[in-house]
Amino acid sequence: MTSSPAPFDDDRISAEAAHWCARLHDEACSDAERAEFAQWLALDPRHEAEYQAMLEIWALSELLPPTPRTTPTPTLTAPTPLGGSRPRSTRRPRNGKRIAAVAAGMLVAVGALWSAGWSAGWLPSKVGYYAAQPGAREVQLADGSKVELNSDSQLIFADFRDRRSAWLKSGGEAYFQVTHDTMQPFSVYTDNGSVRVTGTRFNVWTDPSQMLVTLLEGSVVVSPPDSVDGNSAQLTPGMQARFSQGNPRIELAQVAPAGAIAWTEGKLVIDDLTLQAAIPLINRYLKQPVLVGDATVAAMRIGGIYRTDDLQALVDSLPKVLPLERRTDSQGRTVLASRYAQL
Repeated sequence: MTSSPAPFDDDRISAEAAHWCARLHDEACSDAERAEFAQWLALDPRHEAEYQAMLEIWALSELLPPTPRTTPTPTLTAPTPLGGSRPRSTRRPRNGKRIAAVAAGMLVAVGALWSAGWSAGWLPSKVGYYAAQPGAREVQLADGSKVELNSDSQLIFADFRDRRSAWLKSGGEAYFQVTHDTMQPFSVYTDNGSVRVTGTRFNVWTDPSQMLVTLLEGSVVVSPPDSVDGNSAQLTPGMQARFSQGNPRIELAQVAPAGAIAWTEGKLVIDDLTLQAAIPLINRYLKQPVLVGDATVAAMRIGGIYRTDDLQALVDSLPKVLPLERRTDSQGRTVLASRYAQL
């Protein structure tokens, strides 16, 4: 049996559709972004339906005069044709009274549509897309919260009537300082789980197979995807939660919180981790990621404080301090293997 999509998944699709409406109809939209949009459409049939719904609603705003609106509206531009510049109208000129009447009618229609969607909690009042490429970036969200994005991280934020939702894409890392609001909880979603707060400071790191959440201040609840009752964890300051695909439970540990956000100062703190856990953290900063080749290497441990702009030097030094060697597999990838293992 196929389960229904989670509510947060519907919110994510709405926010992403809003983002693409803005980007595709911006003159600065690149060919690479258009290709990424095509890939996004192909991922899920709901993407096309939601994009078309957004397009229809916002297309109405093309006839509106530049008058301040009284209902919540997204901070995005109105759609223009995908082909580039907007074509000239072939309709006959209308007199001023008729234009005013049409504009007033359209204002009411758009206001009613958007207000109904916002009041019902279906549509956000504000949507933002943020990317840090290649270096780190600090952004302020529409609700006043601050987020520091690590390199090559992407975040979508949507401000709904009764909640605030952010989606951190796989391979991303972000340090959140969330504005307190008990009436409008703040949630961060990743492919590997979610974090729910009302106001706090915490760090989230995620890759295709795991999520790591470290709490510095306040309180958060960490949940894996499709979690059931009893399979969530509430953190207090100094706690770290790790959820890995294939492991049904959340792993908890007490850590030095400052180490989790050392990346904001250009440092990576590795606190006696196995290479299995450390290599994904290191790979973020490498031009060509390395792989762990066998269970023996995966269990080897390293520690220390390293500069994020020189982690290749750390990888190069591993064969000197651990009983492993660097090899190249049949696909040309660098693999860390035990000196006694065969690829």
